[in-house]
Amino acid sequence: MDDRRISRRIPQALALAALCAMPAFAADRPAADVVKAQCARCHDAGTAAAPKPGDKAAWAPRFNRGVEALVLSAIRGHGGMPPRGGKADLTDGELRAAVLYLFDPTGATRPAATKAAAPSPAAAGLHRATAGGLDIYLGRMSAEQMRAFPAGAPEAKLHGGIPGGGGWWHVNVSVFDAATQAQVTGATVDFEYEQLGMGRERKSLEPVTVAGAASYGAYVRLAPKATYNFLVRVKKPGATQATEVRFQDKPG
Repeated sequence: MDDRRISRRIPQALALAALCAMPAFAADRPAADVVKAQCARCHDAGTAAAPKPGDKAAWAPRFNRGVEALVLSAIRGHGGMPPRGGKADLTDGELRAAVLYLFDPTGATRPAATKAAAPSPAAAGLHRATAGGLDIYLGRMSAEQMRAFPAGAPEAKLHGGIPGGGGWWHVNVSVFDAATQAQVTGATVDFEYEQLGMGRERKSLEPVTVAGAASYGAYVRLAPKATYNFLVRVKKPGATQATEVRFQDKPG
């Protein structure tokens, strides 16, 4: 994906206005250069448990909270990481591109397609797919991981609270316009999950807002170590048809 295109986004919510109201400069630096100059010294070595570039298993729990929540964390700073990685002139777009690059160096630097994506389902990896003019991110976090959040945290209160018992996962979908990187809100998002050899189930995802970032989520029950086909269906407000993307995964 072209770093300049992915960086031109609009504010997602009033809570982020002070941080995101200014669009990224047209001459944003390439994600690979930003990572090499600012991020590599900690992430390459895994300093203070910093996930290494391309280690998707280590990055997945962070992406499961939603892409924009992760970018906001980079903007504000967290743990041993200073705000904006210690370089104040990094734009929001540069930080977002760097985060995606760290998750998947190959995918983050791939040039944009020269033609629009086909409307039929198209997968582009476990957590990310592009189809129908949309960038769609799918993440999941076990109920056990969700219970690690403080009782008063927004994550602990989602969808009326964390279900009891085993096998529960919170699935989270973030949707962006592929051309402008504007976050898509007000959409109808369905999640279908099918254990191989078993029946298919469907869940309507609810709007979720964490740290000012909007996404869609719900709790679903998945059998451990079973292979699942996942389908995410997104219908934008005013759209005549929905966009579908597919993934395959095996919960732990």
